[in-house]
Amino acid sequence: MTTESRAIFVISDLHMGDGGPRDNFAVGKRETQLSSFLDYVQQENGRLIILGDLFEFWQASLGKVLMNRRSWLDRFTGIGGRYVVGNHDADLGGLIGSDMLSHPFFRNMGRAFTEDIGAKRFRFMHGHEVDPFNCGDSPSWGRMLAIFAGIFEDRNGSPMLSEGVTVEEALTKFGEVMLRLWNWLAKRITPKVGDRKSASPKNELTPSQNPDLAKKMLKEYEKERTKGGYDVLISGHTHQAGRAGEWYLNSGCWAGATNNFVRISADGQGKVFDWRNGGPVANETVLSV
Repeated sequence: MTTESRAIFVISDLHMGDGGPRDNFAVGKRETQLSSFLDYVQQENGRLIILGDLFEFWQASLGKVLMNRRSWLDRFTGIGGRYVVGNHDADLGGLIGSDMLSHPFFRNMGRAFTEDIGAKRFRFMHGHEVDPFNCGDSPSWGRMLAIFAGIFEDRNGSPMLSEGVTVEEALTKFGEVMLRLWNWLAKRITPKVGDRKSASPKNELTPSQNPDLAKKMLKEYEKERTKGGYDVLISGHTHQAGRAGEWYLNSGCWAGATNNFVRISADGQGKVFDWRNGGPVANETVLSV
């Protein structure tokens, strides 16, 4: 049982880019909202956990992103934030524990971890760790689609279309068509490649690119929780904030229509919130398989 008496605040999937037309985090008032949220965490004397996809390296260069977001690294460091690497910032995974990154923020960078809070054992993970198509470091179809979307975002001058839909969302169906074309071609070049059952267009994308995958991921999280003997599993990755029973909480994202977070009290009670207009609003979304 932990003796830590402070509440924990969990955020994920900010997807901070380089501030250019591909940067979803730069759209609207997200930076202002995040600043007010961090003020709130400090006022509550809370602990901050950033649960993956803090950065967006699928659409921008690592160097430009880190330089552009240095002020946020300073801010997170001042709070003592703990950072778990996700799939969109997996490029940093190989640097965990090394001396390659001198900013003090990266001293608290790591992978999924377990912690006892109150009388419960919590598992904190971004969520891609058990996603069969996004758990590796090698670029997959989802990353390639994101890069392709970035080209259109450059021409559009923004990651958002006029009707409020992201460019990447609009290109998802196109991406599925392209993968079907690849599967058709692969069968004629190398039968073994073409016969891969795993190469389903919808499965090759991330849950944020194809929301239908979120239910499949919830099943994977349930398996992971059971296998590890955890009481509660916390993740992001799917961009769908909410809870499933008493065993699962999703911290949502800060790159969509709403900004979300999870609060875990010192006695191990977890709740999901939206951060709206400078304050927390309870999010009662129930996630199901």
